[in-house]
Amino acid sequence: MPTPKTVPQIFPDDTARTRLTDPLSSHVAADESAATVRDVADAVLQILLVVDCADGQALNILYRELRAARGWRECAYDSPRKRAGELARDGELVVLNADDPRGTPHLYALPSDDEAVAA
Repeated sequence: MPTPKTVPQIFPDDTARTRLTDPLSSHVAADESAATVRDVADAVLQILLVVDCADGQALNILYRELRAARGWRECAYDSPRKRAGELARDGELVVLNADDPRGTPHLYALPSDDEAVAA
């Protein structure tokens, strides 16, 4: 029987954000940060309810400015922008300038009623 070429997962419910070859400390850190991911994503949605649309940099700044008043968790500076990208990938946000070839940062917005029905 051939020897497997991958290391077995460390925990059965390990997060997808770690690789099988990552050290145990990375798996533990990923598991601990998983709790904040959805909270930050929810905060991004709340921000976009107020401002209609924003790029990733603006989301990072707005999260920092509103965090204490709204009771949001502390997170890595770029986390709101990353969560917006994931929300767009999952259809919870739309990218208004997705076809922009100039490398302009994505502008994120909540889907309109028409877009929500189509999804």
